Amino acid sequence: MKKLSFLFLLIFSVTSLMAQQTVVVTGKVTDESDLGLPGVTILEKGTQNGTITNFDGDYSIEVPPDATLSFSFVGFITKEVSVDGSTTIDVELKEDIIGLEEVVVVGYGELKVKDLTSSISTIESAELVKTPSGQAMQGLQGKVAGVQVVSAGSPGAEPTVRIRGVGSFPTSSNSSPLYVVDGMYFDNIDFLNPSDIETLSVLKDASASAIYGVRAANGVVLITTKDGSLNTETTITYEGYIGMQVPQNVLQMANSEQFVNYINQVGDPADISFIQNAMQRYGRSRINPNVPNVNTDWYAEIMKPYAQQQNHSLSILGGTEKTSYSIGISYFDQEGLLETENSFTRLNLRTKIDHQANNWLKAGVNFNVSNGTRYIANDAAWFSAYHAVPILPVYDDQNYEQLVNNETPNPSRYSSAQLIGYRGSQNPFLSLDFNEDRQDIRKALSGIYTEVDILQDKLKFKTNYNVSLTFIKGRNVGIPYYITNSTNRPLSTISSSRTTIVNQFLDNTLTYTDSFGDHNLTAMAGTSYRDEWYDYLSGYAEDIPLNENSWYIGQSRAQ
Repeated sequence: MKKLSFLFLLIFSVTSLMAQQTVVVTGKVTDESDLGLPGVTILEKGTQNGTITNFDGDYSIEVPPDATLSFSFVGFITKEVSVDGSTTIDVELKEDIIGLEEVVVVGYGELKVKDLTSSISTIESAELVKTPSGQAMQGLQGKVAGVQVVSAGSPGAEPTVRIRGVGSFPTSSNSSPLYVVDGMYFDNIDFLNPSDIETLSVLKDASASAIYGVRAANGVVLITTKDGSLNTETTITYEGYIGMQVPQNVLQMANSEQFVNYINQVGDPADISFIQNAMQRYGRSRINPNVPNVNTDWYAEIMKPYAQQQNHSLSILGGTEKTSYSIGISYFDQEGLLETENSFTRLNLRTKIDHQANNWLKAGVNFNVSNGTRYIANDAAWFSAYHAVPILPVYDDQNYEQLVNNETPNPSRYSSAQLIGYRGSQNPFLSLDFNEDRQDIRKALSGIYTEVDILQDKLKFKTNYNVSLTFIKGRNVGIPYYITNSTNRPLSTISSSRTTIVNQFLDNTLTYTDSFGDHNLTAMAGTSYRDEWYDYLSGYAEDIPLNENSWYIGQSRAQ
């Protein structure tokens, strides 16, 4: 009985001690006008324990006596308060004047955050570069509500971007937003290095993007590149990284034993005969003689264990009393994970100068040039690796020796599933090693603007001229090979293309801004001129020399 009483007292003491370790804190959160703020987030610092205020600004939360409470609300400065055993804590939050006065780019002008009525999200450069990627839009993944970013995976490939779902312009399969870089329109921004971007704003609703017309049906992404500041000493900044990409969540395929067991259970005579052919050609496994002595993991064969990626950028920013300047150079290099020539390199050079001539005239010029080279792996390799049987080896030396003895032109050591009875070759290395797809991408953007204050701080005229040049040279070469009568390419092939795009934009805007007591008025009128020119030329030829220096259509020996 004494032991039972002692145990009861011990449990009671522990319960009383636990009850004394927390306190219930109540209070009210108000603004500077003593009005209750609904929806204020109250968090116990360093934990996930939290609550929000009700419609009147009241709250209640259970925390340890020595806890610290953090009070945060959009448009107000976050405040931290120590509990120190108190049970009642009333808090007054002050407006975040700096945040509300922040200026964001919208359409052809700028607005303060506190004056925004449209759905606009702005991401700063520091947030973009946290994601190591050669594509600026990849840095938005998971950071902007309503924006879906799906990585293409291939080096240099632009990710799929959808703003608030799939649109219908120009087609449901192409619902990319409109990109506006320093006033210039683009279908993609693969030429921009994320470290060269100052701010990136996403216009998500119709009212924000309406000024761009039907081209903005899928949303608009406004991009401002870095520039200098007046009366600022010259600063030189280097940013860079070198990292490794590693395959993740690779699909696990059946091994040879699992595959043979499955075929035997299905009982299909044709598939069973293919297994028998494999055992006759490649031998039987010493572990299980009912399985061919081949166990190929095709995904492991076609993928590298890792691939290198690096990015380096150097920027020079500064300004005098009337002139601000920005100069930058960057280099990006990314290798692909496929066992073939699969990479993307890009060199960027940019400069921007703004000059305040006097108190009513301002002018500026910017220039951005990009030089990229992309080797594109044949996507058919993924399809082949998925469907290839594990009882087929990568190489078939027996077939190769026979081809060499027969003096067959362009013999290949690679195996083909046709050698054991299947209809197709199935070997993904035929798509990887006997094709080379290269793109040379040259892009240049240049712009000049003049801004005139007709009435100081009230009426302003701005003219802006931009021109963009895009030159893309494509070359796809097929290397000849021979494995079987049905798995071969007797002649080399080449497809070559040239794409030239020249766009010129001239925008003129007249903006009037005024204030009347508590009211602000902004009116804008303008004209926009567009001259868009596109030219495409392509050709095809066969039987070109295998020397890479002769990979031109004009070198074809075909009649």
